Amino acid sequence: MQGDFQKEEAFLREKFREYYSKHKVTSVPEIDKREFGIGNFGKKIVRRHMSFGDYAELNTFLRSEAPLFISYSAAYYRDASARPMERKGLLGADLVYEFDAGDIPTKCKEKHDFWICPKCNSTGKGSVPKCPKCFATTKQYEFPCKRCIEETKKQVIKLLNILESELGLTQGISINFSGNAGYHVHIRSDTIRHLSQDARIELVDYLTLSGFVPEHNGFDLSTKMLKCPEYAELKGAQARVMQHMIKFIMNANTDELAQYGCISLPSRRKREGLKLASYIHENKESVVARIKKGTLFYIGSRTVASAFWRAIIEHAVRLASIKLDRQTSIDIHKIVRVPDSLHGSSGFIAKTVPLDELKEFDPFEHALAFDSGQIKVFINKAPEFKIADDTFGPFENEQAELPTAAALYLVAKGVAKLCD
Repeated sequence: MQGDFQKEEAFLREKFREYYSKHKVTSVPEIDKREFGIGNFGKKIVRRHMSFGDYAELNTFLRSEAPLFISYSAAYYRDASARPMERKGLLGADLVYEFDAGDIPTKCKEKHDFWICPKCNSTGKGSVPKCPKCFATTKQYEFPCKRCIEETKKQVIKLLNILESELGLTQGISINFSGNAGYHVHIRSDTIRHLSQDARIELVDYLTLSGFVPEHNGFDLSTKMLKCPEYAELKGAQARVMQHMIKFIMNANTDELAQYGCISLPSRRKREGLKLASYIHENKESVVARIKKGTLFYIGSRTVASAFWRAIIEHAVRLASIKLDRQTSIDIHKIVRVPDSLHGSSGFIAKTVPLDELKEFDPFEHALAFDSGQIKVFINKAPEFKIADDTFGPFENEQAELPTAAALYLVAKGVAKLCD
């Protein structure tokens, strides 16, 4: 999808300026100690090492420059605009956990996401990094739907539960929609502020269960009696894994148990694995009762049972892990979207979401910056999408007059141009 989007970028800036003239951004605590960065059409960061003394200075800048992206540092600095980074004088940093729909596998992506080859103009659905015809790098177009965002939200809720129940963190937590395809969770407190990078890596490993080894967490799959930790004694990551394993066993049918339990079995042993899966499904209450007492039940070959249970445990680990952006979570100097600013890839607000409103929050309704007017655009290609109560598309090489929010969404995605 080639072309010059200068006119479209200017139009987006005009609309963003209109928004910022009516809405003040006051979402960055200790603003004078933060580094800021801005971006333009198609590039989220083109300039950083910026700073603002107070909210008035920030909002004057937003009304004047109307950047399509504005981000700020989780870190606090003595001199946020200094460079290189070492001269800033690091004072500490918040924790920021980023969740993006693109990192969470959902089947609906095959319907609404698509790619285009800039070399031969081939196109297709889903995500294909290399063109199958000419092998050139493709351009990816992501249109996260409500289901994508809901699956992302589930990860956020899972994180909040772990922070409270396992780590005792309930204060200083703020959440905002990313403005495009996910959520950011900010944790701000004096205790958090001074965590080292190594401690942040350790914390991310704990949340994502990176490096979780069954044998180091109370499982023994090598002896004749296959053992697991006794459920009543568990806490932390062990309890989380066991909870997901038990929940999976109680809700899975025989085919699902076999699908995950037999994944590593050689073909000649699959039948034994299927028999074990069938028995577990038919006797799941008694199997779970034995698991809670520390025993992994099996029939037949211990070798098959050991491989089966290891695969089930690994599946439980995947279910129990948090799907977050690792780099954002461990990089003290990373800059992320300013809450309540506009996002240049959607035209939506990176809206702050109160914790008690998170479950009901729908960005396609609650994060809209513009709710009036119509704009005529020519759309190269776009899947069906929904904004507020209206459904639009699919479109391909056609003109349409759309509500402002929908038209801006397509222009910001780079798939539509303004009509003369």
